[in-house]
Amino acid sequence: MTFSRNYKVREAAELLGCAERYLTDNLARLPHQKIGVAVVFDDDDLTEIKEMHRRRPRAAAADKAPRSLAQIRPKGARAS
Repeated sequence: MTFSRNYKVREAAELLGCAERYLTDNLARLPHQKIGVAVVFDDDDLTEIKEMHRRRPRAAAADKAPRSLAQIRPKGARAS
């Protein structure tokens, strides 16, 4: 069995780029481990937390996408 490193709340917050308070306030919703009274996060926990918060752009709706180049070009004459 291979063990990955455990990170304390402070270390995990630094790696994730968030406040320690965010992690402690949201422990019920975030993957973590409790060993005795110590709360720790391993690499898998941090990866899962990042994925939980990842936002991907929505696909453009077909009816809203420009259908021709004329729809993209500005209308009217350009000022010189």
